[in-house]
Amino acid sequence: MTVYLLHFDEPISDRHTCQHYLGSGDDVNARLGDHLAGRGARLTRVALERGISWRVARLWQGGRRKERLLKRQKNGPRLCPICNPPD
Repeated sequence: MTVYLLHFDEPISDRHTCQHYLGSGDDVNARLGDHLAGRGARLTRVALERGISWRVARLWQGGRRKERLLKRQKNGPRLCPICNPPD
């Protein structure tokens, strides 16, 4: 299983400034296809509806435990190499 971080190219809205989504899957390519087709998480469906593009920013090996650990940090921008390019 792989954990992935999506980076949205702009905030979802003025009120909801989220620009990241963290998820996991056994077949990441299939899961990303679900997101692109509007069958993924609510946040990615909203981005699709609003014409907001996204890209995979980072991948980790691990399952749901790793996903929960990263989500508990509540800091997608810090985990994102697009927002925080390596030195």
